Amino acid sequence: MIKREEKDRNESLNKEILAKFVNYALASSKIKNIKIKQEAGEYNLRPNINLFIYGSIGSSKSTLLNQIAEKTKSKAPYTELSFPALIGSVDKMTRQLVIGASWECRNSLLLLDEFNFAKRNKDDIRALLQLIEGGKYNRKLASFSAPQEEIDEDLYYKFENGEFNIKTRFSLILATMKYPYTSQNQELQALISRSITLPFYPSKEVLKKIAQGYSIFNYKDKSPKKENIIINKKDYDYILNYVDKKVEENNFLRIVGDCVRIFAIEEEHKTDIYDLIIKFGNKKFQSKKPI
Repeated sequence: MIKREEKDRNESLNKEILAKFVNYALASSKIKNIKIKQEAGEYNLRPNINLFIYGSIGSSKSTLLNQIAEKTKSKAPYTELSFPALIGSVDKMTRQLVIGASWECRNSLLLLDEFNFAKRNKDDIRALLQLIEGGKYNRKLASFSAPQEEIDEDLYYKFENGEFNIKTRFSLILATMKYPYTSQNQELQALISRSITLPFYPSKEVLKKIAQGYSIFNYKDKSPKKENIIINKKDYDYILNYVDKKVEENNFLRIVGDCVRIFAIEEEHKTDIYDLIIKFGNKKFQSKKPI
């Protein structure tokens, strides 16, 4: 355990690079579609970049999330994101519809602090997985309320006859002290595979600055110029070949996808960022915890 934490501390991102990934995640939530020109056709890539930030107790992860929420004008971080809180529910007393976080956080960030996977129902996590992967969710409940519909350009939130029909778009940023690569929870592994995992173990000097009131997160608007982005074959082949030289089969497609999302935002190849995505995306789940 000590050796593993020492290794993670050595690999820890500084706050400037971490902030850059957060700004990328926010920017990606504003993209409607990414279309890739491939050798054998076209492919629609989900635009949202999701982040799984992990570190030790007292590493200021909650402070980080609160500053992200404040500076990006996102919703405050959630700690217990149950199915009703994520999707929506009907108040038992008033019979009024309570709209879920999946809609309230559209075109922005959904911030999740110290999410306890061990205590969560699998349906909660599966709903979250479905939303971050495709943005759509449909489910019928036993409860009923007056019909309700909200439309936001290409997105919608509908509830009628006890049925939710949702199309939304957000980027998930999850911060936890749980080490991600030793979990045997399949839902958690699926979530990690859809995210860029980032170790964050700030130094004592950084923690002292935080204690003095300095910011741990600096917002920079990286909003793309276009909402619908086309990646030409030349640029896609560049990314594909770059990743191919450095990655085996483990998580290959998802690493390529995240690099494409960075290119869609930057409109140029950022190989330093690609290398970080490759480095942390290339890790494998371990069957046993390391000593």
